[in-house]
Amino acid sequence: MKLQIQPLAALSDKKLDIIVSGVPPKSRVRLNASMRFPWAKDVLYESAAWFTADKIGEVNLSLQKPDEGSYDFIDPMGLVVSVKSRDPKALQKIAQHISINEIMYIEFSAECEGEKVYATVERYFKASDIKSKRILDEFIGELFYTDDPGRPTILFIGGSGSGLDVDAPISAALASHGFNVLSVSFIGEYNLPPQLSRVPLEYFEKVIDWIKQNPITRGKDIWLLGMSKGAEVALILASRHSEITRVALWAPHAYCFQGIAFKNESSWTDKGIDVPYIRIKNRWVFRHTLDCFVKNRPFGYTPVYQKSLEAADNKEEARIRVENSKADFLFFTSKDCGMWNTYDGSVDIMDTLRKNEYPHNYALIVYDEAGEPYYVPYVIPASETSVKIFPRLVFSTGGTLQGNAHAREDAWEKTIEFFKKPFSSR
Repeated sequence: MKLQIQPLAALSDKKLDIIVSGVPPKSRVRLNASMRFPWAKDVLYESAAWFTADKIGEVNLSLQKPDEGSYDFIDPMGLVVSVKSRDPKALQKIAQHISINEIMYIEFSAECEGEKVYATVERYFKASDIKSKRILDEFIGELFYTDDPGRPTILFIGGSGSGLDVDAPISAALASHGFNVLSVSFIGEYNLPPQLSRVPLEYFEKVIDWIKQNPITRGKDIWLLGMSKGAEVALILASRHSEITRVALWAPHAYCFQGIAFKNESSWTDKGIDVPYIRIKNRWVFRHTLDCFVKNRPFGYTPVYQKSLEAADNKEEARIRVENSKADFLFFTSKDCGMWNTYDGSVDIMDTLRKNEYPHNYALIVYDEAGEPYYVPYVIPASETSVKIFPRLVFSTGGTLQGNAHAREDAWEKTIEFFKKPFSSR
């Protein structure tokens, strides 16, 4: 029996080809995967699936669905995306002290009729020529770059749970595909605001000026990648800055919303004044959370955002003026997002662009069974979609395992394609 895996060493976002050969035709084969993050080695993630070998004595994960196991769909990376940990604090542990300078190892094994074989793959979080430097004076950020002066620069703005460490695997992997990537933190680190409320737009404008002037990144065009609340502010920036010419947004919305601090304040300010926003009443949040607690079902914030929009009498004032942008856009959204109603917001964005006969290119990609899974694929398990706050109260970002795994992989690939290929002539 042979366990063939290719490539044995590659970037963390690279798919694997996994084939078991040399077993009796129609025999039952068990495949296992296990991994530990280099920054959280006490947390073990594992998966297992059973297959029936074909008539020539092979199991090919790119072609076959498991008979049973930790996933139930055809996917060459199914064993990786479906790993789970028995540690109840696993997600909390792997989200801290993230380091992209070490190798992550994934161990595979195959068993059939008493015989067992093993293989180990090495996964790198960045290409060997990628350098990084942290910026701690004008703003808080980390630049991933090479000595190639011709690389375009992408400004990455993550969501409400982001930070330089959490964003590093995304930024480093993206930079490994031919870009300079500047990841920016805007809450919770160093001297930044502790919560996402009344964050000055001028902070991001400093970042844009830095990109235009820095010898490594300077160029006439600014490209943005934004996720969730980071997508919200990225859309605001694109609507105000003509030098922003290419924007990809994961889980965006059409409106500016109240900040995430249980205060009647905007997420963002402009010259000290709140950017017009949709209010989210605290009692609606508490009532929805309590209802889910009583019914013993996971909760998310999407119903609260929907209710807030329905009740708002200032929707047009709080709407982000996407039609004023000069950028090509690629939007990614999902129909089962637990964070907010990004699908509704994305449809509104597309309607606005069509009605205004927007002259630049724009497209929307929709994932029916995904929540908010966006990240570099094959790193944080796609199975990690919920957080148990206390008994009977579980927060979920939504989606199915298959839907989230597909959306994460597909959005990543299409985002890279979008930034690599000309999307319009200017």
